[in-house]
Amino acid sequence: MGMIFKRSALALMTATAAIALTVTLPAPAQAAGSTHYVSPAGWDTNPGTSGSPFRTVQKCAATAVAGDTCVIASGTYRETVTPAHSGTPSARITFRAADGANVVIDGSDPVTNWSAVSASDLSALQAADPFLTGTEFSSAAASGRIFRASVVLNASLPGNQVFVDGGMLGEAQWPYPGNNPTRPVHYSADAGTTTTLYDSELTQPAGFWTGARLTSHNWFVSETGTVTASGPGSVTAAGLPSCVGLGPNQQNLYSLSGKLEALSHPGQWFYDATAHQLYLWTADGGNPGSHAVEAKQRNVAINLSGRSYISVVGLGIRAATAQTSATSTGNVFDGIRADYVSHSMDLDVDPNKVTPTDACDVLTAGETTTGILLRGTSNTLRNSTVDHSSGNGVLIAGSGNVVTNNRITNVDYRGSYAAGINILGTDQTVTHNTVANSGRSDINIDNKVAGTIASGHDISYNDLSDYGNLVVDVGAIYICCNVNLAGTTIHHNLLHDAAPLAASAPAPGVYLDLSTYNATVHNNVAWNGTTYGVVLINPNGGSTSGNKIYNNTSGTDPKSVSLFGGTYTTTEVANNIGDADTAAGVTSSSNLAHTTNPLFTNPTALDFSLTSASPARGAAVVRPPATDGYTDPAPSIGAYQYGVPTWQGGTRMARAIVQGESYTSSSGVSTHSAGTGTVMGSFDGGDWAQYGGVDFGSGRNLFSASIGSELPYSGGRFEIRIDSLTGPVIGTVTVENTGGFDTFLTKTVPITLTSGTHDVYLKALGTGPGVANIDHFSVERIASQVEAESANASSGTTVATGGTGKVAGSFDGGDSLTFRSVDFGTGRTVFAANLAVDPAYAGQSFAVRLGSCSGTTVGTMTVASTGGWSAYRTQSTPIAPTSGVHDVVLVALGNRAGVANVDWFSFE
Repeated sequence: MGMIFKRSALALMTATAAIALTVTLPAPAQAAGSTHYVSPAGWDTNPGTSGSPFRTVQKCAATAVAGDTCVIASGTYRETVTPAHSGTPSARITFRAADGANVVIDGSDPVTNWSAVSASDLSALQAADPFLTGTEFSSAAASGRIFRASVVLNASLPGNQVFVDGGMLGEAQWPYPGNNPTRPVHYSADAGTTTTLYDSELTQPAGFWTGARLTSHNWFVSETGTVTASGPGSVTAAGLPSCVGLGPNQQNLYSLSGKLEALSHPGQWFYDATAHQLYLWTADGGNPGSHAVEAKQRNVAINLSGRSYISVVGLGIRAATAQTSATSTGNVFDGIRADYVSHSMDLDVDPNKVTPTDACDVLTAGETTTGILLRGTSNTLRNSTVDHSSGNGVLIAGSGNVVTNNRITNVDYRGSYAAGINILGTDQTVTHNTVANSGRSDINIDNKVAGTIASGHDISYNDLSDYGNLVVDVGAIYICCNVNLAGTTIHHNLLHDAAPLAASAPAPGVYLDLSTYNATVHNNVAWNGTTYGVVLINPNGGSTSGNKIYNNTSGTDPKSVSLFGGTYTTTEVANNIGDADTAAGVTSSSNLAHTTNPLFTNPTALDFSLTSASPARGAAVVRPPATDGYTDPAPSIGAYQYGVPTWQGGTRMARAIVQGESYTSSSGVSTHSAGTGTVMGSFDGGDWAQYGGVDFGSGRNLFSASIGSELPYSGGRFEIRIDSLTGPVIGTVTVENTGGFDTFLTKTVPITLTSGTHDVYLKALGTGPGVANIDHFSVERIASQVEAESANASSGTTVATGGTGKVAGSFDGGDSLTFRSVDFGTGRTVFAANLAVDPAYAGQSFAVRLGSCSGTTVGTMTVASTGGWSAYRTQSTPIAPTSGVHDVVLVALGNRAGVANVDWFSFE
């Protein structure tokens, strides 16, 4: 894309010849409306004023009309919010948290009135089910460690879900899975047919497992069925597909659940749906009445189906999801914290499947029904976190929707073709997201639900890792089958660290499976376990054509591009670092073999840009846009052009990182070599570590730690306190099994919004040993991005396709962009913007002003060259400390054309 000029007809004609512009009129300012208030201390009979607020968010949702705002005080609201009206493009309805408030719309309800399973209760249970006699359940019940409560759980939900002290407890399962749902403990089958599984670990008597749920993860398929017969060494189940069967194909991991006999370990539950009894064995073996126990009762927290032009800002969602519908337009979810958005245990064929029935339809389970459901046109999810889902983190369907600057973790823990982000429809934008720890793929396009046309998508600047935890034959980005990707580009993504299970089989960064074609994949970087390369094309005996695989870098693994058997036409593989396969019908040029040292800048630190002496420098063929921005006489091979600022992928975070071993005082803990160097260990119940002077900046609301734990010790908890060992608790971490105390995974939890500098105390709860090892931690906030094309008013600028979707161009001297009601929170000191600047126009400036074009200047950005008008890089500049809510105006200084193309900006 070029700079969008407007000063002369010739310039405009030249620019129009290069790109197609989408010009919009300046959006009018938000129409004034009423502000309503909600508080747990209010009543729905109140008028909804600040002094007399409503009690429920739904009351405000039923009241608000176009232009209105609902301001919500701190609290947990156990309800489904369904607005009665839509906003308009110029008068949106807004639901937002009050300043500094922690608001959660919760899909669960408390479970109370617990009683221990008595001797007579146990006798009755054993009489009804003789297999319970002699089990761990019976032993635990006899010693007073099993409790139950009468509760009617919502039978319309796809699965029951139970929480203790805020964390999800797993349903009773054999073998005990631990508390990390994406890396559970399984047994591995010895052999199998399509209906019977054989394993020597199955030592229980005949009939013991009859009626249980069998879950199997075999090769690329996850499936569930109901056991109809069992005996020593085998189980037989009904309801299983015949896709791959139960015989191990690379692996078959299985488990059994859904029977009271499986309640054999602390930290699990079982629900008797007939008697409406919830049985619970707490992690500490004590009475659940001393804990906060909750069960999911609602599937949806925020329902915008059939509604348009509504903004949801800064709210938390827990044990439920948010959704729009096919008729929804222009809704925005901004700064959402969504935990446990979807949950199910059975794997059923997706009801919205579009292909003819076949034996592998179970792959679709949850693909269109789970996660944040962003359906319709021009809806947006941004600056948000989504953590824990049995299926998708996010589904996007329809056209023109945007998912940007989000962190999505711990998803697809049932192992279907659901994903961190599942893409249907056309012209979707998926950019600057961080997705990690998925059962299968981090991003997925599946023809069984998406059809064979996937055009116009922009999948770029994402950081994708830790994929393939439950099945193999996966990719960080996986696309199948016979999908036409014309007009879709997959570019500037970081693809790395496939899960150990996935890395044993094909686990490329981008997997174009079963005759997917017309793929454009460029400027991606992959490392660590991305077997078969940055890109794998697999016609699987069929054909593929029209693929353009340019300027990708394999940082640590030998392959850049793998080509499996089939027929290739009009496919080009050029300018890639790492071994690139060749085949008839494939044009291959300027690829740098793995045997040639590319002389990366600092590969140990995962910096795969090029040094001045790199053999990749200046050795590429020109292939726009992959080689745009080069400054040498010829472009460089690989994802980074020499001499051009290195692009960044993933979510923009404001964070302060603290090494675990850097505590200033402590009790009981010690250090040893592990992780990224040295870690804090011996962290047992009652121990603590103090970290002095941790900078929370102008506000942090997330705590993220690299933690190691073993299965027998999983479920341990530690508090995050500030200022003293008895100071305020701003968050609590429940530790999940990572596979070993020195095997580290990242755990993120919300914390109370905290600013300034504080001593931080990590305090292990309980009295037991082995809570966790900690490599490092950080206090974070997702830096909210403002899209430049969303300006409420403008002078001289236009809107065009580019960057992470749409950009503001024609930004020349004297022009301006105005953004209403930008929230600086408790204080911001840095302005960052994603800009494209041609070298010939570098050095110009624009001012950042408050209130109006002539308002207070808080900072001035002098733009540096990014290499070209279509090469976007993030640049930043200090600003005067600013807090509160202000109109922001970007004013181009001077009188020259071509100051910059502006993609987005943020205050940090």
